[in-house]
Amino acid sequence: MESIQQLLATGGMPVRDDGTIDLTELARMSLEDMVNQIMDIQADELVGEGNRRNGYRERRLVTPVGEIVMRVPKLREGTYFPDEIVRPYSRVDRAVIATVREVYVRGLSTRKIEKAADALEFASLSPSRVSRMTADLDEEVAALNAERFDGMEFPYLWLDATFPKCRDGGHVQSKAVVTAIACGSDGQRRFVGFDAVDTESAASWKAFLKSLRRRGVKGVKCVTSDDHGGLVSAVAEVFPGAAWQRCIVHLERDVAEWFPRKADRAAALAAMKATFAERDPQLVRASYRRACEVIGEISARAGELLEDAEADALAYLDFPREHHLRLRTNNVQERANEEIKRRTKVVGVFPSTESLMRLVGSVLVDVNEEWMLGQFMDASSLVGLARDTGEPEPPSAEVVELARTRIAAAIEERRAA
Repeated sequence: MESIQQLLATGGMPVRDDGTIDLTELARMSLEDMVNQIMDIQADELVGEGNRRNGYRERRLVTPVGEIVMRVPKLREGTYFPDEIVRPYSRVDRAVIATVREVYVRGLSTRKIEKAADALEFASLSPSRVSRMTADLDEEVAALNAERFDGMEFPYLWLDATFPKCRDGGHVQSKAVVTAIACGSDGQRRFVGFDAVDTESAASWKAFLKSLRRRGVKGVKCVTSDDHGGLVSAVAEVFPGAAWQRCIVHLERDVAEWFPRKADRAAALAAMKATFAERDPQLVRASYRRACEVIGEISARAGELLEDAEADALAYLDFPREHHLRLRTNNVQERANEEIKRRTKVVGVFPSTESLMRLVGSVLVDVNEEWMLGQFMDASSLVGLARDTGEPEPPSAEVVELARTRIAAAIEERRAA
């Protein structure tokens, strides 16, 4: 280009403090010169008999190589606008918007994006400007929460909540972000809904689950979750006939809290882990009852808790054996929550519920896209799926004795460690 040749001839190349050529500034200058030449040529093509150019109007545009000044030609008659280069009213190039959106969704706060842009001498990107650039994420988030699932059934559902801080009504408070992951009859897992609510009450869970029903989430056979307040009754009302599986990992934690002594806590956890390590349903049931006895001898309250939870902790045994590992824990939700927490932690306190929903929803959209690349369950194993509601056969004497032996061995091994 002529301008670059002139720079070379005059020695006016942009140079860093160490004497090397500033390639970023050179690219910015070249882009600015090229864009202005393109606009001059396009404007000249519009100028005909009786019409002339009438100066310029300057417009700044943030690009991946920095901010450029566009000299948009003015005409005496009619108007010219470089639609092929920039959108009307936009002050930021689409590539920059895409980049800012990506780093925002990946967990960089608006203020950190501002600092990074300043450090890179990229452009002036204030938090409010970043927020405007990421506002179109709202459409993707709204689409996630409005998607319909007509014609599909979701036999398995996992529910959970996480609690980021948010400013609401002039006060900072924890918001319960409730999420629902479902496995459809196609064997794919996906987020089917999320919401931010004030409390984890039965009314909140009920309203959330009803919204899933309205959008076509049906055919639910089993719901897995922690023992959230109000959730169990809401599940029973909105999805009648569905089993509730209490996450065994959270159950282990709840039981462990009753043991102040480390040795007793280790023995209780060893008994429970040995129980859930078994795969044969009869042996699992026999081991669970033996674990209740052993734990009850150390702490009556812990033993009662475990005994009362038996039906819900072992609900997964009523379903096909190949689904047991997926159903008995809420790990699929835990991993998703870790991603949500990782990306929301850098924000600290969200300025509004809308900004919280935008970021969390964008994370879920990303996770959904990743999940669509793989299979969660064998679709053929979900065909005609039905819960076994019959009374399980009592374990034989041999199974009971085997359970006693394995629980005792697990506790002894733990104590010897």
